[in-house]
Amino acid sequence: MIIKYYNNNITLSDDFDYIMFTDLKLNNDYINELFRDISDNNYDSIIIECKKSFISKSTEILLKLSLSVKKGSLLSCINIYSKATYKFLRENNALPENEKKRIMGNSLLFKNNFNVKLLKLNDKGNNKIGLKNLLALTLMEGTILKYLIVGVSGVAVNEGILLLLHTTFGPYISIIPAIEISIIYNFILNNRYTFKGSGHFLTKLIKYNAFNLIGYGVNLLIYYSAISYKTNIYLADLFGIIVAFIITYTTATLLVW
Repeated sequence: MIIKYYNNNITLSDDFDYIMFTDLKLNNDYINELFRDISDNNYDSIIIECKKSFISKSTEILLKLSLSVKKGSLLSCINIYSKATYKFLRENNALPENEKKRIMGNSLLFKNNFNVKLLKLNDKGNNKIGLKNLLALTLMEGTILKYLIVGVSGVAVNEGILLLLHTTFGPYISIIPAIEISIIYNFILNNRYTFKGSGHFLTKLIKYNAFNLIGYGVNLLIYYSAISYKTNIYLADLFGIIVAFIITYTTATLLVW
């Protein structure tokens, strides 16, 4: 449902000062209250989230990580925009015509530092997102797949350096430059390709390096702990890699870029 507000009144005309998108049935008093709030306080947008299940909360965490959104709410049931904000979203093909575009629109507002007010509504609403849209947003629009591709290519770099150096320096020494060079390689690609980073290059590199070394340490800790309980070495290594990936990707998204 689309509701427009013009000259301090709800209107059916094409012109508007503010516009609301919602799937909920709302009473007129509440609608007018929201429009007065955005008008009186000159907000660019009001985003209202409905009551979320555990699955919805977990989904939102994944979406925010993948879309590099560090604040706000992506799963909403009511969206109100100023005319200028509406124009910005329309130009970016992110008006809330469906659940995917609603999430992309919310993401753009928070990443571009629009003046957004967040509210919560004690209503279940429609906070769910279909699997197809979830995969499209996290893998195609987000950074997870790119980060994974860079990581896999980094493994090849690691193995290549190890192959070049192990005959000269032995397996125990040669692994150190192999790990460090692969980390630097991953950082350069992630900075340019995955996160399209800006800001102080060296500071980000130091943080990325530190978090990746922590990831490697956790990987080894899990591996040695698992095999001490006679777990299959390949399963132990795989589990360690998965946990290390979660650590490095989360820290890269939230703390490096």
